[in-house]
Amino acid sequence: MRGDRQPRTLAEVHEMLIHARPARDAEPSEWITFHRSSADVYAQTAKVDVRHRHETTQYAGMEIRRAREIEHRLDPTLDEDS
Repeated sequence: MRGDRQPRTLAEVHEMLIHARPARDAEPSEWITFHRSSADVYAQTAKVDVRHRHETTQYAGMEIRRAREIEHRLDPTLDEDS
C-alpha cells in the first residue's frame, strides 16, 4: 500500500489511501487488512507531520476501530471475556 515512499503529511496519507481502498464489494478480510495498514501509515506519519500529529493519531485510532468492527461482525465472540 505504501508505494515508493512513506507519506510525510496528513494530506499525502489521505491521497494515498484514496487510491489504495479496496472495492466496495471486497471481502471483509481485505477491508480489515486495508484498515490496519492505514492505521500503521497514519501512525508513522504522525511522527513526522508534527503540525497534524494529533489529528493523524486520531485517524490511526479510527482505522483500528473500523478493522475491529468488521472483525466483530464476522465473529461476535471476539470481545467476550473468557
